[in-house]
Amino acid sequence: IRNLSRTSGVAERYPSWSPDGKWIAYFSDRSGEYQLTLRNADGTGAEKTLTKLGKGFRFKPQWSPDSKWIVFLNKSQEINLFNVEKKTLEKVDKIDGRLFWDLHSYPVAWSGDSSAIAYSKPMENRNDAIFIYQLKTKKIHRVTSGFYSERNPVFDPKGDYLYFISDRALRP
Repeated sequence: IRNLSRTSGVAERYPSWSPDGKWIAYFSDRSGEYQLTLRNADGTGAEKTLTKLGKGFRFKPQWSPDSKWIVFLNKSQEINLFNVEKKTLEKVDKIDGRLFWDLHSYPVAWSGDSSAIAYSKPMENRNDAIFIYQLKTKKIHRVTSGFYSERNPVFDPKGDYLYFISDRALRP
């Protein structure tokens, strides 16, 4: 066990190791508000604060397979995408309808080539549908109907298939 940050009086949450093994991303309240922060995985060097977000709680940074992007949720139920190389942040979508305590484990799945993310979102009928956001085109596509409740999408390693859980219990 190694204490990478060696901080006292600072809350650091949701550490996430980059797939290339170089970085640890986490949220730190050193500035007074939770900001996305990056640190060398070997503990050397100073931490780098990546965002200047306002008040609010943020959840579970998730790295893209190529270690160039980080996706995370905030307490407003917005999916945010941070480009590590360009240091830019964009809001992808809003997933209204989740309970606050469910956001810390909300699954967002990366495609193997880091070109897309998949996630579920509640529809008007209260069932979840699966959506895919393409990073290159910045477009969102709904890929399931939402007639059944579908959630927890995950891409296969090659990116040929998208798997998800679907509640399809029919009781006529």
